[in-house]
Formats: sequence, C-alpha cells, structure tokens
Amino acid sequence: MIMSEPLSDSPVPARATRRDEILDAAATLFAASGVRTSLKDIAEACGILPGSMYYYFESKEALIAELVSRYRADLDEIAQHATKYRSADEPHQIEDRVIAFGRDIEACASRHLAVLLMTMFEPPAGASGDLLRQTFETLEGVHAAMAELLRSGPGDAEVRPSVDHTLLADRLCESMIRHSVAVADYQLGPDTRDLPDLRCRILLNGLALTPTNNSSLDHSAAFVSVASAIAGWRPCVGENERMTRLLAGARSEFARRGYEVATLRQIAAAAGFNPGSVYRLFQSKRAMLDMIMENFARQRRKAWKGIMNSPSSPLEKLDALLWLHIMLNEKFGEEIRIRFGFVREAPLGTRRDENAALLREIARLLEEGIACGEFRPVPFPLDMYARCVNEALWTPESVLRKIGPKRSYALARDTVLSGALMRN
Repeated sequence: MIMSEPLSDSPVPARATRRDEILDAAATLFAASGVRTSLKDIAEACGILPGSMYYYFESKEALIAELVSRYRADLDEIAQHATKYRSADEPHQIEDRVIAFGRDIEACASRHLAVLLMTMFEPPAGASGDLLRQTFETLEGVHAAMAELLRSGPGDAEVRPSVDHTLLADRLCESMIRHSVAVADYQLGPDTRDLPDLRCRILLNGLALTPTNNSSLDHSAAFVSVASAIAGWRPCVGENERMTRLLAGARSEFARRGYEVATLRQIAAAAGFNPGSVYRLFQSKRAMLDMIMENFARQRRKAWKGIMNSPSSPLEKLDALLWLHIMLNEKFGEEIRIRFGFVREAPLGTRRDENAALLREIARLLEEGIACGEFRPVPFPLDMYARCVNEALWTPESVLRKIGPKRSYALARDTVLSGALMRN
C-alpha cells in the first residue's frame, strides 16, 4: 500500500512522542536499577509490548547511544553559554565564574545520571566503536569552556603560572560530575546543595593556610611510609602459577566486562586455558573476585594505616594520601573499575558507602589540621568537608593517563594543597 504524504498542519507523529517517552523511562530505570535493565523492563514501564521496542530502537545499545547523545547535546549547550560568565556585563571574580559554571555542569550531570553511571569509566562491554568514540568526546566541550574561563582575565585572582589551565579545567569538570554520582549513590540529601561550591574552592584555594614546601613534604615520615608500602604492592597471586594466571585473567575480564557479565569461559580464554581448568582450581567466579578485591583492600589498608600512624603533621599526612590515591589508580586501576562496576549495576538505595570509616579518619585529620592552623576552615559540617576532600584525593583517570603519576602529583599539590589561584 502507498501511504499518502502527511498534511502540513498534522500533529507531531506519535512515534516521536513515544520515542522521547521511552528514552525518559530508560534513563529513569538505568539510574534506579542499574545497567542490567532490559528492553523488556523499559517496554513494561512505557506500557507497550516488548516487541514494539524494536520499532523505535534496534537494540539496547542504540537506545544507550541516544541517551549519550542527549547528554552530550545538553553539555554542549552549557559550554556554549559559558561565555556569559566572562562577558563585560558579568565582571565577577574568576572564582565566582568558575563556581557558577561548575554548578551548571553538576546540574546537567544530575539530569543525565543514567548515562553518567554507564559511561563514567567506559561504555558497557561490547559497545561499538561509534558509542566508544561518542562517550569519550562527550565532555570535550565543557572542559574546553572551563579552560577558557580560567584564562578569561580580569578579577581579583588568576591561575598561578605553575598550574596548567587545561589540566585544572579537567579536574574541576570531573569533580562536578563525580559529585552528581555521589549524591545519587549515597542519597546525601538537600544539605549537599552547596557542596559543588566547596569542591571547586578546594581546588582553587587549597586546603593549606600557608605556602607549602614540596621538598620538605617529599621527606616527611608519612611520605616515606607510603612510598615503602607502594614498593611492596603485588598483584593477586594464587597457590600456584596456574591459579595466578587465572586470577590475572579474571581481574582483566571483571574490569572490562563487569563481574556479572564476565563468564568463566571468557576468563579461561584470557588466561590461555580451557574452561574446565577454572572449575578444577576455583569453586566459583565469586571466589576469584573475593581474592582479587581482598588483595587490593589489604594493600590499600596497610598503606593508609602507615600514613595515619606516622608522626607527621596533618598537612604531611594529607599530602601522602594524595600520592597514595594516584598510585592506587596507577597500580590497581582494574580493581577500581571492578568496584565502580558494582555501583553501575546496583539499584539506587542499595549502594553501601564503603568509605565510611575512611571518611571519619579524614574528618579527624581535618579537625586536627584546622585546630593547629594548617588547614582552612569552612562553613560546612565536618563530615561534608571530609567527603569533598576524599573526592579531591582522587586524580581523574583522564588526567593520570595524560600526564602520568609524577606530574599528576605536582598538579594535586598545586590545587588540593596550595590552591590554583594566585592572589593579588
């Protein structure tokens, strides 16, 4: 049958309206229930037959790709409007301009939480090249706009010459985006509405009240302790060489595909064995995961305790924690991806804050530093201050890949400790 052309004054086709409804429902379900949400789940939420989903999207990946596209378009629009923060009509201080733009980025990330959870490290396993490329290009616009804002002159302060504008922009943007994940994951509530400001101010003004001496910090007891611990870090090993090879394969596959998706067959193939070898050496996939993550947690705890039990000052301890977290990303990047995989797959409300004990220790460290005049006090509850500082300890993976551990450490000192802005 030949269909007639629609009349010029006909309403918007139902397909376009339904498509948007499906995307909105998918975003809600992915954020609330994790990436294991199926097309069938989405269809039921929209009140349509599962088979009808393929009329709108040929696959789950196609649906995810469109969600990523919507997120990117929203961010690009925010980047284009960043010029308002550096115009002659808005002669605000550079700190105020950066914070205002940062709030826009954080609000956008919160609106697209599902995409953020799915792509923060990398898209789901098996994603096409187009989706991978689109994901990694998503943040380019806001990163460039933030860097331009940092160069935008006049105000009561400017970025210190030792701080690279592009790298600082990367850190600021990533901090805003990670804040959205933290608020959703741990349901921090309305008391966190001003935390994006604090996250920006930590990087712009630093925690230290007085100038720091890197040479002195390099020789602190805390740094010596963490350097010694890092030197002793070892990958997870089994009782024999075959078990160790399987554990290495499992570590790689869990990080790349996610624990739930990775199969014993894939793990065996990654290790160069046949599938039957896995069952002879390990009771289950879970047994391998537990060994891998316990090895990571044990070595992290030992390094952390060495820093905290050292006779160093609060500032020296915090500096050593910066190096610890950079090296955790460098040496245990796959374990960190595995942990985030569980966040990505778990329903909201079931994600346990595994850092609660560490956050209490950071809070005590900040309290000591404020009392002795080393750290800058802030008008926020101590637990919220600690949460923001804990996030600042982590150098974004994109920055670490770009410049390596040593330059990342210098950047962390120039921002988290000393503050990126040079006051007139």
